[in-house]
Amino acid sequence: MRPIRIQKAEKNKKQGNREWIYLLAFLFPVLIFTLGFALKGVYPFGENSALVVDGVHQYTAFYRELSEQLGKGAGWTWSAHAMGYNFYGLFCYYLCSPFSFLILLFMKFMYVNEAVTAVILIKAGLCSVSMAWYSGKKYPGRGSMAVSLGCMYALSDFLIGYYSNVMWLDCIMLLPVLAYLIEQLVHTGKWRGYCLVLGYCILTSYYMGFMLCTFAAFYYLAELAAAESGRRPEKIRFSLLKFAGASVAGAGLAGITLIPGIAAVSRTAAAEEAGTGLSGVYGDIWKQLGALFEDSLSFVKSGDQGDVNLYCGCAVLLFAGIYFLNKEIRTAEKIVTGTLIVLYFAGIHITALNLLFHGLHKPVGIPNRFVFILIFLLLKMSCDAWGNVENESTGRIFAGLIAAEGFCIVVGIKSGNIWGLLLTAGVLAVFFLVMWTERCICGKLSGHAFCCVEIRKLGCLVLAVLILAETGIHGIVSITDNGTANRDIYVESEQEVCGLLESAGVDQVDYRAAIVNPLVRNEEMLYQLNGISMYSSTNTEEMWDFVKNMGFENLENRFQYAGSTEVTDMLLGIRYLFCRNTRKLHTVYKKIGESQSFDLYENPRALKAGYMVSDSVLDYVMEGTDPLEVQNRLLSGIAGKRLYKMQTVSSEAVWAGTVDFDISLKKGEHGYLYIPGTEPEIVTINGQEQKSDYWNNNFLDLGTYDTDTVVHVTAETGMQEAVLGTYRESDLDEIYEMLSSRQMDLKNGKGTIAAAKDGMLLLSIFYDPDMQIYVDGKKVDGKSIQGLTGVKFSAGTHTVTMKYRTPGLQAGAVLSILIAGILGILWYISRRKMGISGRL
Repeated sequence: MRPIRIQKAEKNKKQGNREWIYLLAFLFPVLIFTLGFALKGVYPFGENSALVVDGVHQYTAFYRELSEQLGKGAGWTWSAHAMGYNFYGLFCYYLCSPFSFLILLFMKFMYVNEAVTAVILIKAGLCSVSMAWYSGKKYPGRGSMAVSLGCMYALSDFLIGYYSNVMWLDCIMLLPVLAYLIEQLVHTGKWRGYCLVLGYCILTSYYMGFMLCTFAAFYYLAELAAAESGRRPEKIRFSLLKFAGASVAGAGLAGITLIPGIAAVSRTAAAEEAGTGLSGVYGDIWKQLGALFEDSLSFVKSGDQGDVNLYCGCAVLLFAGIYFLNKEIRTAEKIVTGTLIVLYFAGIHITALNLLFHGLHKPVGIPNRFVFILIFLLLKMSCDAWGNVENESTGRIFAGLIAAEGFCIVVGIKSGNIWGLLLTAGVLAVFFLVMWTERCICGKLSGHAFCCVEIRKLGCLVLAVLILAETGIHGIVSITDNGTANRDIYVESEQEVCGLLESAGVDQVDYRAAIVNPLVRNEEMLYQLNGISMYSSTNTEEMWDFVKNMGFENLENRFQYAGSTEVTDMLLGIRYLFCRNTRKLHTVYKKIGESQSFDLYENPRALKAGYMVSDSVLDYVMEGTDPLEVQNRLLSGIAGKRLYKMQTVSSEAVWAGTVDFDISLKKGEHGYLYIPGTEPEIVTINGQEQKSDYWNNNFLDLGTYDTDTVVHVTAETGMQEAVLGTYRESDLDEIYEMLSSRQMDLKNGKGTIAAAKDGMLLLSIFYDPDMQIYVDGKKVDGKSIQGLTGVKFSAGTHTVTMKYRTPGLQAGAVLSILIAGILGILWYISRRKMGISGRL
């Protein structure tokens, strides 16, 4: 946290870093990423996708959804897909970066997968430029150092492992800029740049923005503590007030996404767990320190909360030793820098700090998401060490090497990583040799200043080349070590699905279409099917409760079609089912189309978006020991009769952790088997294997048969008892005939229905208290039917209109406009004062 030295800045003013330095800083990491992608067969070099985990399961579908939603005009903030959800809340969480519109532009010319990948490459390059810019501001004229530090930042394990989370990259990109502007605020009193950059970061990702707010507070206090009292332009209390005001103003500028985003997330199931689990530690501290070693490769996902993507070039270890032994760097700076590094490293290990740095929310599957801040601090320390090495003696540089090697020895032995120890120690020795040679030669040429300068530049250039070679090679190895997804499967599947939709004349206005066995979580949304599956961190707790109780595959932030039954298909209006032909459906559904990979089935019993049911549905309570009983209770409420005949069945045999069930089904009888406990990894139904990647092996569809049949089921589970639910198809037909007699078409939030008697209109969309419902022009209160939407009706013909009021959007927009206006007025006043003082 070293202030810019006025003398050094003046001395180097004319030799500030030129544009080509930043161009090189941009191009090198882009080249490394591209080479890594090419080696693992990423399109156009092969058939794979660079996007993995959330990139393939979420973002490609969300950008396709964004494109479609914006085409709707004023009503784009709510989507009817996935049974209806607050799209603006999802937009605030995942998509509100300005780069999203660049992705939409690219999508005009290329597939969404390539559009997202191209923007990731651009953002990776800009991350490098940002760190190089920070270095150039602190130490002008040192292009080799700027390029090296920038590329170390962009090719860190954190960025290589987590780049698929494209929404994070704006904040990672602007962190060095934010840090520099905080230094400016402390040492010059200038605050506007900090306010605007912080506001942009919160606007683009309030989740990562929270991490930067926490960092900004710590970094400001550290910078303030380390600053020389004679160099501060104002008293501490004024500086504190200015920092607090600028921070609040920055958050206010982002109000248009911050407030709606928080409103959306506050309704999720995960929000209930925020701040829980404060005791204990994560992982092995020696293994975590070993993540700085040369052999540490990135990961894209991990179930171990202690795992960390920390590597950013092992040169930081050498520079750390040199930094703390350098006499040119003030002791106060070393103390606050070391304290911040220790604090953020402790956040990896100590649970309470880990939760604090993650916004009081446990990060599942992608641990230690704040570590890019620690990487910046390590590189910031390296920047100060490298920038002051010219005045350092060879003895102290050698002592820095000894300290770095000692660190490697201790960590390598404690973690048992001897190979990483030897490799890292060897690379550090090579880096030191270049620095020591340059210092040794310059020490013998003290009478030739010009020659010394040139040798120092040459030595710096050689060191930079070695660092770039080391980080570049490591980056390529790490990128190729990560997994891929098969991009061509999605492209071809989308073409087949669209072809079947067109040839079969599928109606996606009145009915829904689902994929029985999807390859990715949001595949229905990717192909713009009006399905029911959704994988998003903004899914509400009400959504989760409904799908969980009804038997759909679910987790806190997702729900899938898997686990649906003929009952839920009917009630939710799922008329069309796309089933990859690796699996067959044994139902009364009619096969109406087929392609190379898919069979298209039509459900003859699908209800439209709204239909009249009994008032007694309000008394329905989601209770039961299994989904079949829950569905029975729901049918009792809406139709006055139960459907499933329930019985407990026992395994015929148990061997090697596998149980066998023999289920006897009569002609025309449909059966479902619910296996409680942990989801079995592999299940077979009459020899047809069903793996856990189909999801929800707890709930098995045994099918309907034309003759009496014994269905043989095997499952890898410790549960020897299961619940069997059976019904005759004719009984379900009767319920359908009853409910379908009074249905409503719902298009663009408008519909008309004729009710024969007083009752309840049940809408097969999730209940949302912010959905405003008007009946014959008058606003009415919607009812929650255990997660679905209900409206009380009297007999007669009625017109229904639905309008969504995005929670927090109006307040957030007003706040953003207000803060922008205040800042504009302050800017105008300051310009007027400067003009007046100039004339005087």
